Amino acid sequence: MNRRIALLIGALLLPTLAALSGCTEHISTSSRHGTFAIEGTAVRISAPGVADAYVHASGRLVIARHTVALSPAEQTVAQQYYLHALGISAAGVAAGQAGGRLGVDVVGSLFSALWQDNSSVIKRTAHRGSAKVRADVRSLCAQMAQLAAAQNALAADVAAFAPYRIVRRSDVAQCLRGARRHTEPNR
Repeated sequence: MNRRIALLIGALLLPTLAALSGCTEHISTSSRHGTFAIEGTAVRISAPGVADAYVHASGRLVIARHTVALSPAEQTVAQQYYLHALGISAAGVAAGQAGGRLGVDVVGSLFSALWQDNSSVIKRTAHRGSAKVRADVRSLCAQMAQLAAAQNALAADVAAFAPYRIVRRSDVAQCLRGARRHTEPNR
């Protein structure tokens, strides 16, 4: 087997294996302003200089181990925050799985291309699979924008939550730019 082909196969399999081995129940996301992690039925938000905050699926907000009193409307916004954090997680997992499937499919098409002496098989396979990855990445950015909106609404209503605004408008814009730059098919 040609050395370049072996290197190509290795380069395609490594990300696939990494994606498959990265499956976990504890999912964490970082920004320049802090991190949030999904831990069971709560999202833990860590920001510099303040104790961790927890937003529960029920809409309960806990900061520094003390429950913060919320109005029913504020509780609804907290629930939306939780749901959008889960949405980011689900979109990230979907994009990773689609990327893993794409890697496996491209390796399979590589063997088919070698067998048929037709390299266009690889390009067609990659183009088809990349459409799913692009859709999942766009979904992740949309969930990030919705999380930022819920986070900002909660911080506007609940002063104690203000330090936990870790997703900024610039983070959403960067996600969208990255999605376009790294997922648009080459023409």
